[in-house]
Amino acid sequence: MKYEDFIHMSVAGDGSCFFHSLATILIMEESSDEVNRKGGSLSHVVATSYARNGKTRARKLRRDCVNWLEKNLDYAIPQLGRTIREEIQDEVDECIDADDCRKYKTVREYLTYMKKYKSYAGQIEIYAISHYLGRSIRVFIKNKGKFKSSALGFQIGLKPDVMNDIHIYHNIGENVSSNEHHFEPLYPKVKAIKPRRETVKPRNQSRKKPKNQSRKKPKNQTRRQSRKTPKPRKQSRKRIRGYSRKVH
Repeated sequence: MKYEDFIHMSVAGDGSCFFHSLATILIMEESSDEVNRKGGSLSHVVATSYARNGKTRARKLRRDCVNWLEKNLDYAIPQLGRTIREEIQDEVDECIDADDCRKYKTVREYLTYMKKYKSYAGQIEIYAISHYLGRSIRVFIKNKGKFKSSALGFQIGLKPDVMNDIHIYHNIGENVSSNEHHFEPLYPKVKAIKPRRETVKPRNQSRKKPKNQSRKKPKNQTRRQSRKTPKPRKQSRKRIRGYSRKVH
């Protein structure tokens, strides 16, 4: 996919960049229709909205993510044939093997660690939030000016859906150290640019036609009919008199 096909926004690199990116994308989706109606810059509206409650929303997404992991430890990921617990255990084992690892030594400690604001999210959290939101998460890296799918991400369904999938940029492979890995939101421009609908006002048209028709036709017709047709009272009197004379 081409880089220019997306709106690429930056988020804070405070250890919670994955959840900042998710919150930003959800806010962009909610603000897109409003911007399309009223005009203005989508990026500006999103930045203003995120300044108000973006961090709160990112924290909630983190809580929802960890809660889903806690409730679905024995859930087997169909594409992998492995459970969430097994995936977390692998992460724990890697941490134990590292000489300077003091983060977690059990699955329970891993979940407690992930509840902290500055805990960096990875593939396990992508599994969780993708299932929680019911949407595919596609993670891209930049390669020669184009976006290329990374080893991260998770797809729900058979085919990618640009209008529903969540797109995230990851700077892995760009000559940065492991503690500088960073997620940022990508928003397809095709979702941001929507044609404005022309509003039609049928009420003015419907009012004019009936009024013109009702004023001209009914009045002329009633006047002509009243002049040609005789009055019914005079007819009835003549008939009664003629009939009485014949009887006498």
